[in-house]
Amino acid sequence: MSGVLLQAKGVSKDFGGLRAVRDLNFEIQRGEIFSIIGPNGSGKTTTFNLVTGFLPVTGGEISFKEDQITGLKPFQICRKGIARTFQRTTLFERNTVLENLVIGQRATRESSILSCILGSPGARQREKEALEKAHELAEFIGLSRQKMIPPGALPQGAQKQLSIGLALASAPELLLLDEPVGGVNMEEIGALIDLITRIRKSGTTICLIEHKMSVVMNISDRVIVLSYGEKIAEGSPAEVSQNEKVIKSYLGERYAASRRQS
Repeated sequence: MSGVLLQAKGVSKDFGGLRAVRDLNFEIQRGEIFSIIGPNGSGKTTTFNLVTGFLPVTGGEISFKEDQITGLKPFQICRKGIARTFQRTTLFERNTVLENLVIGQRATRESSILSCILGSPGARQREKEALEKAHELAEFIGLSRQKMIPPGALPQGAQKQLSIGLALASAPELLLLDEPVGGVNMEEIGALIDLITRIRKSGTTICLIEHKMSVVMNISDRVIVLSYGEKIAEGSPAEVSQNEKVIKSYLGERYAASRRQS
């Protein structure tokens, strides 16, 4: 199904006297990989925090599937179908990979606390289904052989895969990835790009923040560029990489020249 999945209209965020995001407008289409790029401090992660309810907006509005989500709490937004990862990998270190993927499903499950304590048949069935889904997710994210070990024993790339799996556990329609290939080696980057591509093919829309331009330009359908909290460009990767404002504020002439020669 095509069409607008998420829309931000005139979104702004102030921290005291500092305006971190200024009158930001964008739309994310169903089924695409949409990227947000820009220098450090340009408002990228703040935008993620506004979309997911971790920060309240100062002005403007955000809608998801044509429903207002401005002002909702993070768990409410998650239950509507939006999940995210963070720059720093956030995992349940004392649990196994498999247990992490079970825990990740609880944000959208409806079992009451009392039914879980008493072990009602309905609760037991849901726990069984959650475990089955966790095994499927471990296979999907490429960690089926590591599912019985704790996350701390995994290399950085595998931890990134697990953090994405944890977000996928809530079965989101929109997945926000904050620097998914940050801090990993080239081999691990390849595995993560493959995972992101498969997630999109499975029907989940993706919005990502990433500093590695080779990744952004090769997998994105559309890109917006932020600078000092304002959108300075929007378009296809090719269009954005040739935009003079983007070259001046972020990419640099050397990158633009390499793109023209390739």
